[in-house]
Amino acid sequence: MTPEKLNYLLVLAEEQNMSRAAKRLFITQPTLTACINHLEKQLGVKLFDRTHNPIRLTPSGKLYLQEMQKLVTAEQLLNERLRKRETQQQELKIGIGQIHSELWCADLIHLLLKRYPFLNVKIWEARELQSMEMLKNNEIDLMFGHINLDIVNFHFEEMCEEKLILIIPENLMPKLLLEQADKTVLKENSPDHPLLIQPDFLSSLPIIEPSSTQALYLNLKQIMQQYHIDPVRTIQTANMVTAGSMILKGLGYMYFSPSIFPRVHVENPKRIYYCTLPKMINSRKYYAVYKDSNPNLEIIRYTVKLLKEKVIPLHPT
Repeated sequence: MTPEKLNYLLVLAEEQNMSRAAKRLFITQPTLTACINHLEKQLGVKLFDRTHNPIRLTPSGKLYLQEMQKLVTAEQLLNERLRKRETQQQELKIGIGQIHSELWCADLIHLLLKRYPFLNVKIWEARELQSMEMLKNNEIDLMFGHINLDIVNFHFEEMCEEKLILIIPENLMPKLLLEQADKTVLKENSPDHPLLIQPDFLSSLPIIEPSSTQALYLNLKQIMQQYHIDPVRTIQTANMVTAGSMILKGLGYMYFSPSIFPRVHVENPKRIYYCTLPKMINSRKYYAVYKDSNPNLEIIRYTVKLLKEKVIPLHPT
């Protein structure tokens, strides 16, 4: 069965009507009817119950459609593997977090393909612990992230240093603190000019946390232990754009990178304050990680060089 004919079945199963299905498929109704009739005759079973309106898949039709989807997908994957083997076409598989993928990958791949125009690229927008496991199992060639573990089996190359800051919405800021703060400091408040606060009042505030599978989670827990912070409520999300949106809605404060905010769009956002604690760690390093034994080592090193020297300077974190 061709993908085109399989699509006929899928669309008819969705529409449950010959006319609507034919219209979506840009074919005539007689053509669709003839195709279904021929297939049912060939199989010796009814795939659709056309005695009622709407048309419905029979139990045999459901089974056929499910299994045929698997077979067609498997055939396409096999054909792709055979083509790559025949042409010896190279493939680079990269693991990277969602935010940095959105920030960097379009420019990175654009530059990479100038040197390797026939290179196939797969981007896995995975969490860092998952990417590290995939790298270990040779499922990806290269990962980017903040985790710096296992220097015996992997090569780590520092790419940049990313700012980290406490971001607190205005509705959670104590009025007394704002009244007593230096007006110039408040006016110039930014990631580069944060407001110095004391950790005590953070325990009375709700916090937004990253997922425990993300490197930022470990950074946050270090901060909370160091300053003995025990929040009144926790919201946890793996999506940092979602986290940024919740901050702008006033649902909690967070310790994370301010570079995310240009990607956050919220109607009537709360004003936010960039804050820091005494002796608080205000940055984390970002790495490229790969195996020196990887057969794509030349491409990997060139990709890392491009990101570090060409792409990151365009989109600083």
